Amino acid sequence: MPLVPILREEALRRGLLDADEGVDAATAFRLVRDMPYRRASDRQPETILREWRGTCSGKHYLLRDLLREIGMPSTVILATHEFTPDNSPWLPPHLMTEAILAPVPDVHNFLRVQYDPADDQWMTVDCTWPSAARRLEMPANLSFEPGVDQRIACDPIEIFHVPEDQDPQALKEEVLADHVGQQAARRDAFINGLSDWVERELGQ
Repeated sequence: MPLVPILREEALRRGLLDADEGVDAATAFRLVRDMPYRRASDRQPETILREWRGTCSGKHYLLRDLLREIGMPSTVILATHEFTPDNSPWLPPHLMTEAILAPVPDVHNFLRVQYDPADDQWMTVDCTWPSAARRLEMPANLSFEPGVDQRIACDPIEIFHVPEDQDPQALKEEVLADHVGQQAARRDAFINGLSDWVERELGQ
């Protein structure tokens, strides 16, 4: 089922689009970016649209499919990283304390998007943080401009391009197992705490 009409209908229902406004790549990016940062019941694009929320994985799986429908080939990228006081100075005190005790390992998702098929030109796109998160000093991307790489919402350690024939979530689970290991419960608690804080501060 095409996702762009569903996105437009849901955005209209929520008052996020005018009745005569269509959905281009920049609009799709804006709408997905500004969904609340919170885990949905699963990461399927249809679920993210229905529940209107997601973290880096669900948001980027949805945006990938939307951009492909619009005509911009897109691929999911994985990046191992760690939350530390140096790279995440915006963390609230209770999460900063955890990061000071030891870096919190995680695996992040973002996209590479082909904006110029004729010359095979690609750009980095990251829709993780809502634009309102800028007031929390978080690195939210405010605009979608073809040819302009966006800031990745982490400091990558190792990058993995997800093959077209592989499920990105399955590969992410493999990379998480290797990178996070026995800290899985700690990482999950940290991400849940981060979601709760962002939701509370932004009123989403």
